[in-house]
Amino acid sequence: MKSIISFFLRFTCKEYSPLQRAVSMIPGILIFLILSPLCIILLARYLSSFVPLHLPRFPELLIMTGALLIAISLMTWGLVELWRKGKGSPAPIAPTVSLVTTGPYAWCRNPIELGTNIYFLALGIWFGGLLTGLLSLLFGLILGVAYIKIIEEKEMQLRFGRAYEEYLHSVPFMAFPFLQRRVVQK
Repeated sequence: MKSIISFFLRFTCKEYSPLQRAVSMIPGILIFLILSPLCIILLARYLSSFVPLHLPRFPELLIMTGALLIAISLMTWGLVELWRKGKGSPAPIAPTVSLVTTGPYAWCRNPIELGTNIYFLALGIWFGGLLTGLLSLLFGLILGVAYIKIIEEKEMQLRFGRAYEEYLHSVPFMAFPFLQRRVVQK
């Protein structure tokens, strides 16, 4: 993992032009919005075929529409904030030059990842039903959390140091504060 983190750190030494940032996002769009949902949904659809759960399509489509609107809003808001405030992109090959803690990042450390997983839920519902959507959400969360915990958080700590440490402990991982259950420590 250290070699992957070192590889990503090579890209943090400069500020990228808007064109470079836009081009850097093409692989991410292909991987995270097309290829990985395809694989996740195929697996989820296969597994859900073993469970005889059939719900009326109209409520599923309502849930799907709401999920899609939330997903697009979170991903767009997060991207715009990274673009404007951080002068970078979510792509590790054109990262932000500063730590972004405003907009959705003031309430959730990973709004784009959260939006992406809700997007997986919506696509899963569209292509297979509610169970496929829920399994897609689960598989997306497992993969996303693994990447963030194993690679991204370590890279961010190396790049932003104490500021990131404080941010890490003050802002919820992937849930807005009003959705997160608080544990009172004695």
